[in-house]
Amino acid sequence: MSSSPPKSLLAAGLVFFALFAIVTALVLLNITQIWDARGAVAIDHANLSSSLNGLMILASDYGREYFWIPVVAIMLAFGTRKTKILAIELATLFVVGIILGEALKYVIERPRPFQEISGITTRVPMSTDSSYPSGHALIVSIGAIFALLKFERKVISVLLGIEAALVCFSRVYVGMHYPLDVLSAIFLGGFIVSIGVFLIERYFRSPIHNLTSLIERILRINLFRV
Repeated sequence: MSSSPPKSLLAAGLVFFALFAIVTALVLLNITQIWDARGAVAIDHANLSSSLNGLMILASDYGREYFWIPVVAIMLAFGTRKTKILAIELATLFVVGIILGEALKYVIERPRPFQEISGITTRVPMSTDSSYPSGHALIVSIGAIFALLKFERKVISVLLGIEAALVCFSRVYVGMHYPLDVLSAIFLGGFIVSIGVFLIERYFRSPIHNLTSLIERILRINLFRV
């Protein structure tokens, strides 16, 4: 009999959701707008070297789908059966994050910092959709939190966490987000991972295993043909 997922996942999910709700309320009520704007300006105006400046732009442009899609693909193609299962779970959580994040942008319309604050330096092509929450921070946070929770090789988990942290910081540095846009996305990512892993392991373990078996058969057929 398979073990049940720990109830601590539910508790963690509730904590993350409460933190996300608090930050969202602060943003909607404009309680923290002054400090949020000051934080955006301070990070945007940080005196970074040219190499670090290039790293921030690189992380902002390529640190989300261009990084995490290959991570999932490598796990599926070259990982053990357990790794393939984790890849499918992670991909599922990414899809949930994309849908929920985009829905929230339609509900919570917050202008980007460069649209409201004079003197903000934009270092990447400007997006004009809602700033809240940060879609980049949400996706990379889901990836990093999932890795820290489920990966056995903690060195890899830490490296993925560092990558996610760089992306989160870069989104403020390049002028696309306020700090609270990013912080809320991290909390939302923690909620999605905690509740998502609990639900997957409790109710969808069998379908995930069946899908993994199908992918393994497809890969074996392709490798044999090559």
